Amino acid sequence: MAVNISTPEINIREKLTELEGKADRLLIRPAFSAAGSGTYTATTNDQNISSFCGGTVLLNQGNCLVNGKFTAPIEGLYHFDLKLQVVYSSGYFFSYVFKNSSSIANHSCQFYQTNNVCTLSFVIHANEGDYFEPYVTNNYAGASVSSPLWCGHYIG
Repeated sequence: MAVNISTPEINIREKLTELEGKADRLLIRPAFSAAGSGTYTATTNDQNISSFCGGTVLLNQGNCLVNGKFTAPIEGLYHFDLKLQVVYSSGYFFSYVFKNSSSIANHSCQFYQTNNVCTLSFVIHANEGDYFEPYVTNNYAGASVSSPLWCGHYIG
């Protein structure tokens, strides 16, 4: 019985060059977790609360979280969570995560009048360099936001 030996069909050096070092970046999976303290008093309309939510960084694997703003270091799927406790008595109040300074359609958490805790949780595709920030929007000044937890990680 004869055994045929042939050369591989892929050139490993070419593949590594094609990846341009991206394979190395996968050794550290980007992940972050940050919590805020105190109380944020909401005014009206869209409000970026990145700094409030990113006050205490608990985890910043890959150093992609700066002042509560997460920037995707590599293209792929990401999972995010934004938990807030809100107290307000009139109008409406929503929490969002903005991607590249724009709200993401159908990705929000609506609070109801009184004392509420809500977690916005979702998976989204991001390109390298896309950035994500927590926001709230409100039509009645005076709502208070506390106990924020803002976290996310790269899935693949």
